[in-house]
Amino acid sequence: MTPDRRSARSFALALIVLVVLGAAISEPVLAVPNAVRLLIGSWGGSGRLYYTNGTSEGIRCRAYYTGRGHELGLAILCRSEKNPIHIRSKLRVSGNRVYGRWEERTFNAHGTAEGALGAHNMRLSISGGGLTGKMTVSIRRSSHRVTILTQGIAMSRATMDFTRR
Repeated sequence: MTPDRRSARSFALALIVLVVLGAAISEPVLAVPNAVRLLIGSWGGSGRLYYTNGTSEGIRCRAYYTGRGHELGLAILCRSEKNPIHIRSKLRVSGNRVYGRWEERTFNAHGTAEGALGAHNMRLSISGGGLTGKMTVSIRRSSHRVTILTQGIAMSRATMDFTRR
């Protein structure tokens, strides 16, 4: 093999190695497991439900997050004097995209959820069961906040602050 062919072959091999390493290093999925990992476990907290008629009420909540890799399951159970909330969701994470199904068991509503996951937050659009809305989860190491905005039902907003149990 001539020196020119050997150099060209070495250059091509080095280029392939750099491309493969670069793709592995820059893969956006690397940030996702960290955000998912921060949520996994049991949480307790409180919050407030706001209704379209202008009233509101306090709630006590528990949240459970399960999953690994590219899956995230969540269960949020809240109690109030008027309305309990029982949200469950199975989500799939692909890069920074999140999608899946949700259900609210008290009111027998269910539908789809899709959105984006950042290093410290998750933003979802939800629809189904006669409602549309947005759900934001702001994540810290030992706490997180869930905010839900809805249209089409008597509850217009819910905010919940959680700490790790």
